[in-house]
Amino acid sequence: MNVENLIKACPCGSKQEYNDCCKPLHDGALPKNAHALMRARYSAYVLDLPDYVIATTHPASPQYSENKFGWKRSISQFSRNSQFDHLEILDFKEQHNLAIVTFTAYLAQNGHDTSFTERSYFEKIGAQWLYRGGQLAQGHAPNLITTGQLMLLPLAYYGEAILNKPSEPVFEITPAIEKLVQEMIQTMDVYDGVGLAAPQVHHAIRLFIMRTPIENNQGGYGTGELQVYINPTISFPSKEMWRSPEGCLSIPTVRAQVERPHAITIEYTTLEGKTLMRRVSGWEARIMQHEYDHIEGILFIDRLPHDERVKLKPLLKNLKKRIHDGQEL
Repeated sequence: MNVENLIKACPCGSKQEYNDCCKPLHDGALPKNAHALMRARYSAYVLDLPDYVIATTHPASPQYSENKFGWKRSISQFSRNSQFDHLEILDFKEQHNLAIVTFTAYLAQNGHDTSFTERSYFEKIGAQWLYRGGQLAQGHAPNLITTGQLMLLPLAYYGEAILNKPSEPVFEITPAIEKLVQEMIQTMDVYDGVGLAAPQVHHAIRLFIMRTPIENNQGGYGTGELQVYINPTISFPSKEMWRSPEGCLSIPTVRAQVERPHAITIEYTTLEGKTLMRRVSGWEARIMQHEYDHIEGILFIDRLPHDERVKLKPLLKNLKKRIHDGQEL
């Protein structure tokens, strides 16, 4: 007999019987919202149901893996090594096909308290809500609750036409443009991006934002000041070229070595209406060129040699099916 059938109280803490609460979702029913999905995913961890966790994880999530066997094994190891106490939902906000659920999971491992709070992000693809990612804090951390209006924007993913056409100029910096910039900043930060172009959030205008990369003492890079680029133009590319790996929020799980000029000159308008010109190089120039390509309708994979693009075709085809065709993940 399946152990699930012996459970009466649902592990998610809803005070309903498992058969009437999370079991239908585990059996294939679609949750009505991200709140219900969050509870179903928690109870799936409790009951060691890794297939459900995998099936409800967004292909753009940092947790997503093509190695389903290893992924399934790691989820089961976590479930079996954890003693789950209860789940506490602290906050739930939903807007269109995006949602945030903030919760505290009370659990222990090897006799040690390993409770954590997470601000989880969910995205709806077709009729299905999926887990996109989250921000973690140890213990009970109500400070992760999102205050104010939900300002996330849905991303455009590989296969959507807006990513392949040049954008229109911004003729006036209106309150709507200012609001869009604020929403883009929050969206970029939520998804741990360093740059985001307007077409990536379904706005075909010549605008992108980025955080200036700053080299640290260990030779790595962090992010610095946020910059807004309106109607940018790029000129005077250096003869010196360099190759480095790039990825894109709109093409999740795909990375490739892209060759670009090491230095460029960029002229642009700020959000305050000032026109500036700068000479930039290195990672700052690379990020700018990547985001500038977006407003020209060019993706980083379009910059690859033909043979490398051919090798990526199966991966891109699979990605497109997962995101747009509603295939089981």
